[in-house]
Amino acid sequence: MSTVRPLTGRRGTVNRPAARDEGSALLITMMVMAVLTVLGTTVLTVTVNNVSASRRALDSASALDAADAGVTQALSYLRSTGAASLACSPTCASNPWGNKANPRKINVPGSSRQRYEVWIEPVPATNPTFYRVHSQGIAGTGSRAVQVDATLIAGANRVPLGVFARTIEGGGSASVTRESVFSTGCVYNRSKIEMGTSIDAAYNIRAAVHSARIITDSNGNTSTCPANDHKAIHRTGPCDSAYPYDQDTNGGATSAPCDGATAYPPYYAAKDLDGNGTNDVNGSYIRDAAALMKLFNITDQPFTPTQLDDLRNVARSQGNYWTSSTGFASPNPTTAPNAVMFFDLLGSDPGGTVDLNDVTGWGRAKNLGATDAACPKRSLLIIIDGGNAKMNSNQQLSASLVLTSQAPYGVVTHANGTADFIGTIFADHVNLVGNFDTSLDKCFLANLSPGLYSIQVQNYREVDR
Repeated sequence: MSTVRPLTGRRGTVNRPAARDEGSALLITMMVMAVLTVLGTTVLTVTVNNVSASRRALDSASALDAADAGVTQALSYLRSTGAASLACSPTCASNPWGNKANPRKINVPGSSRQRYEVWIEPVPATNPTFYRVHSQGIAGTGSRAVQVDATLIAGANRVPLGVFARTIEGGGSASVTRESVFSTGCVYNRSKIEMGTSIDAAYNIRAAVHSARIITDSNGNTSTCPANDHKAIHRTGPCDSAYPYDQDTNGGATSAPCDGATAYPPYYAAKDLDGNGTNDVNGSYIRDAAALMKLFNITDQPFTPTQLDDLRNVARSQGNYWTSSTGFASPNPTTAPNAVMFFDLLGSDPGGTVDLNDVTGWGRAKNLGATDAACPKRSLLIIIDGGNAKMNSNQQLSASLVLTSQAPYGVVTHANGTADFIGTIFADHVNLVGNFDTSLDKCFLANLSPGLYSIQVQNYREVDR
């Protein structure tokens, strides 16, 4: 019990507490300050941790974006360059796209913090059509890895591996060797298209003409044929011994010497392609355009709008995009072994004619095998949208030529002189005149342009999740 001492003064006595109570206020103040300090430190720690977590989350998201960018670039590489250079993967010494230990490394444009490392491998190593893309994205402290499987399908764009047009005219002494001729319309002057007994390099059948309408020796230049053409090759019967493997709507079941069903049953034996109970193919007979396209897995539209835009972008990236039919430069096969030339003529030069004689450096010897030492590992795809093409004099050219537009454009004309073309042609109208020679071989088929492949992407995986 504390003792209170009375204080006396002039005005009387005053009571005051003992001295031991004087430090309690200071103690309370210090305790409050300590609590506030702890609270402040806790809030600061939580705030810093939240900021760090947000930064890590942002870095992780940015790293995933970078990894996805690597996948996109790898698929673009396959579309523009092809897969021939990836046979050495995963240990390609000179190609980082196929090098697991030292992959392709790219800083994401516009960012100093994002980059990706990406490489491509065939799966399994002996499969030339199935590839796995490995992409590692890095951003700040974040790192994300993804894998994507891609299947390359040759001809999935269904561009015919031969000469295709909605109308075809023969003339002079034009020859088509080791490849077939396809038309959804009429084929005129058949006797002026020399095919001999060569074997089609793409379909492994006798090179021949296959029409969804009529093959005739009459003159003409339209896709619709006279109903009673007296020079139609199958007017008097399904077998014309001069053209024993030709097929059109006038044909029918055949026997020797036109026994295609025995020699090449997948393309000549009787078959109902649409399941309606009637034959769409039988010997020298093809019912219509739908039957022709299904039989040979082709289409009369070479590219979808999306595919065409992709090829425009490839040509732009290579410096081979033009809006005029004249004044262009040929790509160098040494520096651009898988070149895409794109002539976008509808806007500024509709109906312009590209002179293929101005495409230089892409000729080679004919009838080469896929493994011949002289077979160059290169390809050239020429796309003409809204215009025409011609080739004559002494030009030699190996390419895939695609004219995307229909009449009045899409004409391959004046193909004469001593022109020598190795490859495929897709057009609305092909005029084979003069001494024009077009052919195909296994070397060409082994080095198809990447632009003629379709890429199916599947099995996207975030491998670090």
